[in-house]
Amino acid sequence: MGVILTLGRQKAFLRDGEWRSADLDLERRLNESTGAWILATGGPSLNSPDPEAEVAKELARVTGGRVLLQSKSNARKSARIYFARRQYRLEF
Repeated sequence: MGVILTLGRQKAFLRDGEWRSADLDLERRLNESTGAWILATGGPSLNSPDPEAEVAKELARVTGGRVLLQSKSNARKSARIYFARRQYRLEF
């Protein structure tokens, strides 16, 4: 389903590999940070039971935020999303 991350008074929602937030600058920064993390490390492990939670926890660590709410995502669908992003990053 998704993950809600809180950074101070701001919140962002991660679903299907994309961050959404009322604060467009925060949304952009989180999506860029996620892309950079995937490029640097390969992103969440391919056999992760909940790749979105893994992404959210890493971004919370990097940004100083915290995971406010987490709903288990479809592991297969999430794995395909992050695998595709990993492959896309390798092409450049």
